[in-house]
Formats: sequence, structure tokens, C-alpha cells
Amino acid sequence: MEKVDDLTREKLREWQMRRLEIKDRIQAHPEQTLALSKVLDLMDEEHAEIMSGAQFVRTAEPSPGPKLDQPPPIAATYQLHLDVSAHSAEDLRRLLDMAVHELQRQIELASAPASTGPRRYPGGMAGSLGGYQFEVGVGQDA
Repeated sequence: MEKVDDLTREKLREWQMRRLEIKDRIQAHPEQTLALSKVLDLMDEEHAEIMSGAQFVRTAEPSPGPKLDQPPPIAATYQLHLDVSAHSAEDLRRLLDMAVHELQRQIELASAPASTGPRRYPGGMAGSLGGYQFEVGVGQDA
């Protein structure tokens, strides 16, 4: 398993707090949703820049947890893999909220008819609350 270096973690924490503030403003001022959504789009690019400059530190692999029953395989058009870890129940709720917003953006991109072949859209972030990673698969082999 890899962990992000301390400097990158701090940048991500600051980015995360600014993103939460913007989402709070969207909820408080729905009339500003369009303008603030554009800011969030720019922040996605900022997140990618932060992660591209990140230094990763190799850590020991965690022991596997109990095996959960997997859903039966189906011929899916969309498939989602989501991994979230948090320090508290409140942090988990906030991380899930952020992941859902980011997932909605990825699903919108995936819905665009630019390509008909199978595609994958990854995303995620890490910060003081914890972190999440996801991958949306689109197409018959999702």
C-alpha cells in the first residue's frame, strides 16, 4: 500500500476544506449553483495537479478483512468500485458526500456519447478526514 507524503497531504487537506466550503455555499445559495459548479470543475483540475506532483511512500499491506459476499455477476453497463476509509462516522458521511458529488461528475462524463467502447473513470482523494478511491466502469465489460 502507498501513502501520500506529508506536503501533498496538507495540500489535499486545504483543497478538501475549500471544496467543502463551496459545496456549503451551493446549498446555502442555490442561485449561485452554476457559477460555483464551474469553480468545482476547476478544483478537479487542481486536484489532478496536486496528485501528479505527489510523492508516495510505500507502507505495509494491511491484513485482509473478512470476505464480504460479492453480488452475482451481471452484464452491467455501469459498474462502481468504491473504497472509503475515515476516522469517525461524521468523517465517513462527509467523505461519502464528496465522493457522490465527484461520482456524479464522472457519470456525466461517462454518459457523453464520445466513445462506444468500454471505458474507466477513476477518482478519489485523501485528507485529514480519511480518503476515498473509486472507479466507474462503463460498457459491456464494466
